[in-house]
Amino acid sequence: MPDLLEVEGLSVSFYRPEGEQQALKNVSFSLHKGEILAVMGKTGCGKSVLCKSILKLLPDVARIRTGRIFFHGREITGYSEKQMQKLRGNAFSMVFQNPMTALNPCMTVGAQIAEAVRMRQPALSRGKRQEKVEELMELVGFPHPGERKGQYPGQLSGGMAQRCAIAIALAADPEILFADEPTTALDVTVQAQILELFLELRKKAEMTIVFVTHNPGVAAKVADRVALMREGELCRIAGVEEFFEESVFD
Repeated sequence: MPDLLEVEGLSVSFYRPEGEQQALKNVSFSLHKGEILAVMGKTGCGKSVLCKSILKLLPDVARIRTGRIFFHGREITGYSEKQMQKLRGNAFSMVFQNPMTALNPCMTVGAQIAEAVRMRQPALSRGKRQEKVEELMELVGFPHPGERKGQYPGQLSGGMAQRCAIAIALAADPEILFADEPTTALDVTVQAQILELFLELRKKAEMTIVFVTHNPGVAAKVADRVALMREGELCRIAGVEEFFEESVFD
């Protein structure tokens, strides 16, 4: 049986007036079903570009130069935007670093989660959709979801806003969740709670997670395997215990 996701020799460049800037250099790895893979490295090393390349969320100035991406053994490298829209949400979903930039301040959190559910499951009745909203809010740790769904993002703490963003990402039961530094903007106590949430999601929902971080402590807490990136290259990947026993960080 093939791995859930396979990336082979992926190279990505940004083309700007001042010239070409290579962001990824011949990156290869596989992702196993049900695991948490931490992609670790310093700011600017290519972690986020790697995730956005797989989801085809790169800006217009960026292009995949070489390499192939396989999902369930099927190559998706050349997929059109229309084809990728069918994969995003259902197969892949993403949680970003700052939840307040991902949430609409003029809509209640319940309405935003409901909209994500409606887009991915349009056949659901309004009543069933509201049930799904409360189920998702409960899954990500909202107390009293029936009451809290009427709140606006500005009424939420940073941790609760991130839980809302995670609930939106889970609306279509994606097979792979990409989490791009989801705890960086949070204080230490809330950060620990969100990390526990990701571990619970893997257990309860059998979620496969790619967790982007620059923090070795975060990677050690959540990951089954760790991939270290440096200057656009994936320079090491190993099981979490082996990785931290042998690695030296500069």
